[in-house]
Amino acid sequence: MAAPTTSAADPRRRFEELNRRYAVELRLSGVSAAGGGISGLVQAVAEMTTNPIWLIDPQRRVVSRSARARGSDFRPPEVAALLEQHGPADLGGAEPMLVPAQPARGVVRRHLLMPVRRDDCLFAWLVVAEVSGRFTREDSALVSRAAFHLASEYAVQRRVARASWNARATLARQLVRGHSRDDDIADAAEYLGIQAEADRVLVYLADAAGVAAGDEEGLTAQVGADLGVEVLASRGREGTVLLIEAPEGAPPVAFVHQVKQAMRRLLAAVGQPHATVGVSGVTRPAALQRAYRETREVVLCVDRFARTSERVIAVDDLGPARLFVANGDLGAVRRYVQDVIGALLDGGPGTADLLRTLQCFFDTGRSVRESAARLGIHENTVRLRMAKVHDLTGLDVAADANDQLSAQTALLVLRLEGHPAIPPFDERHGFAADTDRGKDTA
Repeated sequence: MAAPTTSAADPRRRFEELNRRYAVELRLSGVSAAGGGISGLVQAVAEMTTNPIWLIDPQRRVVSRSARARGSDFRPPEVAALLEQHGPADLGGAEPMLVPAQPARGVVRRHLLMPVRRDDCLFAWLVVAEVSGRFTREDSALVSRAAFHLASEYAVQRRVARASWNARATLARQLVRGHSRDDDIADAAEYLGIQAEADRVLVYLADAAGVAAGDEEGLTAQVGADLGVEVLASRGREGTVLLIEAPEGAPPVAFVHQVKQAMRRLLAAVGQPHATVGVSGVTRPAALQRAYRETREVVLCVDRFARTSERVIAVDDLGPARLFVANGDLGAVRRYVQDVIGALLDGGPGTADLLRTLQCFFDTGRSVRESAARLGIHENTVRLRMAKVHDLTGLDVAADANDQLSAQTALLVLRLEGHPAIPPFDERHGFAADTDRGKDTA
């Protein structure tokens, strides 16, 4: 440091130095005890030095900085540039590192650099720039003690955040299991600031794809920020459950679509675009246990039959036929499809149009008019195609409920497999572009 080492023969100077350090310790301890937090500590340090100071997190974002000291309007230092000449041994020391000026590398003045860490966890970097006054031993001592108190504050906040997260995860499990007393759940939710009676969409992420096991907190934060709603999460034996609060008054079908889109964006961001995800409908708290079972059935259906990248699928996309598809013998299910609509799968002339029209007929609630509008064809063309399906398969889908269920089950398997004549799942609600619009190939 710039100041000479204090001589042991000068007890008066040593006494004054210890007094100053004692005053620094009292000041920093007082800020911590008063609940000043991280920003309060940084401002206290700033008031004890004439030089600007920054607290910068490991992602190189400024957490806090001096507000009134001269030079504090300087741009934040580049931590990477300051670290270039220091090895791992330097970073673990109890004293701050003195980084000399290196104009050729963009470091135009000296800096004191101190890691804010506890054990093996790096929370931030505390940086002081030599702007208004030369560095002294007291600056070094101030930065060292400030880093200690900041690390303690970070560690406390981390424990508090973990306790809060665990409490929220416990509440999510209670909501899904439905085993706890309603008043207990309500009390826990009230304590955490969560609406226990809110409608929610349950999302089930299967472990088979290796999706962020152990990072439920990160997933929750990303989905919540994307949708702008409250999200709870819990870890299950074979996957992660997210409970996504539905905004009051939001159309249920539209919100489920938004959730599916958000999950696709999330999985792309974490590098798992082909993960398997089941999404429930908008669900009351009392029905979350059923929603959990239904989303797991969706995941089973997708894992068994999906051959395309479309693996984020809602319960309503599959309907009740998912029970048979998820739990039936694999070979038996495939034979069933062949038995029911095998005559439409031989690639003969017009069979693709018949399959597409049959699927659209069910997607529109068996409405000839809606089907014609969505396909861009005449209503009579829809009727002719339905008659042709009857001739080829024996299925009277316009009038017979059993034939309707048989056809929908077979079409579900084809949709999961990505059959080219069957549109993606989202098209059943009109969210995606209709590839058949404007075509009349009857």
